[in-house]
Parts: sequence; C-alpha cells; structure tokens
Amino acid sequence: MGGQNIIGSSRNSGLDETEFHFKNYVWLLILATIVGLIWCFVITNSKLKILDGYAGRLGTTTFIGMNATMLVIFGPLGIIDWNRYYYGLYHIVHAAEAEDASSSSSSSLLASAWTWTEEVEVAIGYALAVLWLGCIAGATRIYHQRYVQKWIKDSTSLSLVSPPKLQQPEPLNNVLIPVLWALMSMLIVNSTNYRHAFGLYNGFAVGSYVAMASLQKIPTVARFITVSFVAACWGLALTPFFVGFAGKSGFTSMCGHVTHALLEKLIKRIRIIRRQKKRQQQQQQQQDDKEQLQAHTNNRMLELVAEHPNSLPEQDPADGRHQQHPKTDFQLYHSHKPSKKKELILVTKQQRRQQQRLHHQNQQEHQNDVSSQEQEQGALLHHRAWSATTNVDRANDGDVWEHPLDS
Repeated sequence: MGGQNIIGSSRNSGLDETEFHFKNYVWLLILATIVGLIWCFVITNSKLKILDGYAGRLGTTTFIGMNATMLVIFGPLGIIDWNRYYYGLYHIVHAAEAEDASSSSSSSLLASAWTWTEEVEVAIGYALAVLWLGCIAGATRIYHQRYVQKWIKDSTSLSLVSPPKLQQPEPLNNVLIPVLWALMSMLIVNSTNYRHAFGLYNGFAVGSYVAMASLQKIPTVARFITVSFVAACWGLALTPFFVGFAGKSGFTSMCGHVTHALLEKLIKRIRIIRRQKKRQQQQQQQQDDKEQLQAHTNNRMLELVAEHPNSLPEQDPADGRHQQHPKTDFQLYHSHKPSKKKELILVTKQQRRQQQRLHHQNQQEHQNDVSSQEQEQGALLHHRAWSATTNVDRANDGDVWEHPLDS
C-alpha cells in the first residue's frame, strides 16, 4: 500500500508544507484501514478462501482497497482526479514516476511524451525484468524445496542404521527469496545508471509477486516462466490505466496467474473434447465397417439363395416339421449346420413376410380339410344302438325301430 504515488500529486499543493503532509498521512491512514478490513474479513476468510495460494494476493487486496477508497472518498472529495483511471491513454508515461519529486516536477513528468523507440525499449525491459525475477526466484524456491525433501528422505533411510548428525534445513519463506532477488537486481541496475531503470524496477516488483505464489499452484520452473510472461503482457496492457494506484503490481501478477490457470483448463478441455471426438469417429468408422460387412454378407446370401432356392428349410403343412433337402454347395462349405434363426436373419423382410403368408395359408387350408372330413364322417355315422331292440318289443309290436335317414 505504501507503494502508491497518488497522494503526493493531489490538488492540495497550495497549502503549506506541514499541513500538506499531515493531510496526506490522514488519507493514507484511511486507505490503510479500508485495506486492512478487506484483508481480514474478505480475503483471509476461512469460508471464502479467495485466491488462496495465487501470485500477488497481497497486492490484489491493496488494489481492491485502493479502488474502493477512490470511489467512496478520494474521488467524491476531490482529493484525487478521476483521470487517473485513464491518464495513460492521453499521455504516454512511465509506469512508476519519481515518487520523491515535487508536485510540479511530477506533473511535468506525467505530461511529457516519449519517442516510440524509448517506449519499445521500456516495454522490452519491463517484460524481461518480470521474466527474470519470476524465473530465478521461483526456481530457487523449487530447488530448495526438492533439496529439503531429498534430505528428509535420506535422513529417514539413515535413521534406521544410525541417527542423523546434521540439522534438518528449514524451508524457505515464499516472500523472503523473491524480495532478496529483487533487492539484488535493483542494486545491480542502479549501479549501471540506466536511464529507464524505473521500468525495470516495476518489472522486478511484478516478477517478485509471481515468485511468491504457492508451489502447489506453480510446481515447475516452466510454469513460473509462462506465468511471468502472461503477467508481463497484463502489465503492458494495464500501463495506461490506474496510473499510480496502490497494489497495481500485485494485481498485475494476479491477473497473469489467474489467466494462466484459465488457459490451462481451457487447453485441457479442448484436448478432452478432441479425444472424445476422435474416439467417436473411430467407433463410427468401426460401426460403418460392420454395417458394410453385414450388407455384403446379406447380398452374398441372397445370391446363394437365388441360385439354390431349396437350400432354405420348408415347413410341411401336414405335420408342421421341416423337410430335409440335400445340402447345397454353401452348406457343404460350412462344416456346421446353420440354425433357423440365423437363416431367417439373412433373409430379407419381404421374403420373411412371404414365407409367413404361405405358412398361414397352408395352415388354413389344412384346417379346412380337417373340418370337411369331420362333417362327412358325422353324416355317415350310424350307431348300433339305434337299430337294437329287445325280444319283448318284437313280441309286442312285431316291428323294429329304424333311423330316419335309413328311410
């Protein structure tokens, strides 16, 4: 939060020096209070866990508090001009102006424009500074963590034989290493008297925030390089906006980290979709091949049936059993006897319907023949009881009862 440079260039330049600095400290105290409340009750809330383990979490908290204070207090009271949100769109400025300069010199720096060669030089230097510090500080943390894990593993194996004599190395703090590398890099650049050194200092700040991320989020050196590159792109894109806002470097590194994580998920999703499409295409190709093979087999069977019409079993309408026919060339080619279901599968739909129709017609004719034979037999039937009489009847009547049809 102390890295902001807005309060020193406010509109209170007409006041005397003592009152001017006193009011600036009051505004800084209000800003610090708002940032602290956001950190305690929002960012570090155990239930929310916002941006836990990501790069630039502290700077992002300060940036959010700075914008909230600007929208609620600084802007409406006229302490800071609203054009700070878009000042860089009208004036090409350095991302970090000289904080120790006076208000008049600071305003002259903001209004000065550069040539395009100097702009490109500052942009390239800024990006290289972000890549350098993010890579070197992140690699230092990763290799030291591997060294500690290897030491613990070796000491565990040696403790079975003899107790270890050396003291276990302590893990490095995720803030200490990036800060030390940033300090050393700034000292080296400062000793060269490079005229655009402040652009490199901004890059060192963003790169150090990237290197402070959790190793669970960025476990390899290659990912530190890619995250640093995306953060550098975000820093160049955000240079014209939020000029002098507190926490802008941390917010830039957070944008790079979040964007990199989203790109990884998007790439994984695209790969999964491509694999699924490829698998579906293979399955569809296999299905098409099976259908073509089945169609070819059906056509071949139809040709064989047309050449040998007696190869299919026919049903006898008298007893409902299949008549056995001599084996055709197709049946001799196959050693096993094909079942009725397999044969019916290979017959077309129209032929199956025709066979069923013939089968029902044969059954109907057979039933009609049987019913007509039963009627004829019933008409000629003559039971012996109808013509049987006793001796008493013959003695009394003298004649015999006859069937009406007999007369």
